[in-house]
Amino acid sequence: QPKVDMRDGRVIGGEALVRWKHPEKGLVPPGEFIPVLEKNGFIINVDEYIWEKVFAYLGKLRKEGRTLIPVSINVSRLHAYDEKLTETLLRLREEYDVLPEYVPLELTESAFLEDEVGMYRRMESLRERGFLVSMDDFGTGYSSLEMLKKMPADIVEIDRAFVHGVDASNFDESFIQFIVAICHKVNIEVCAEGVETEAEFQILYPMNVDTIQGYYF
Repeated sequence: QPKVDMRDGRVIGGEALVRWKHPEKGLVPPGEFIPVLEKNGFIINVDEYIWEKVFAYLGKLRKEGRTLIPVSINVSRLHAYDEKLTETLLRLREEYDVLPEYVPLELTESAFLEDEVGMYRRMESLRERGFLVSMDDFGTGYSSLEMLKKMPADIVEIDRAFVHGVDASNFDESFIQFIVAICHKVNIEVCAEGVETEAEFQILYPMNVDTIQGYYF
């Protein structure tokens, strides 16, 4: 899914999303199968499969002399227990010769609830090696602002719950402006997720959000 620069409409990045193409049921949305995979632990395998696809794709474009843009990947909460997380990402970076800043890591608050100290340590280790960290679904957890204080992120992604149906007079607009102001004060980029209509785009346009993504594009 493309990520669009709010200032000029250019596609400046993307997010790798997973769908299940079932032979009988057709396209199965992630809301139906991701919870099952998280429960049985196989989400680790799915994550690593998608990661490799992204690194391979970017590596192919680089070899063809194409201009690269970042494609972010999701890191599920079960990677809190994955001691090989850093090793795996560094191996993919070397194997496909892709600079880490082209593969930002997206994590939700739940990723830190399993092993908070361990996950902070892993993310700091990866940031030191050039990876960017994005806080996904920001605003829906119990301690999003506390997390932002503990682990300065490179990007904050405002959850679609605040974008859907936003108008110039409701709480969601004030919340978005508040988050943008805080993040920009400490040099964190802000992305608004779930932009689906022209009206939502027009409301967000003057708010100084850096990037937007959603079905509208």
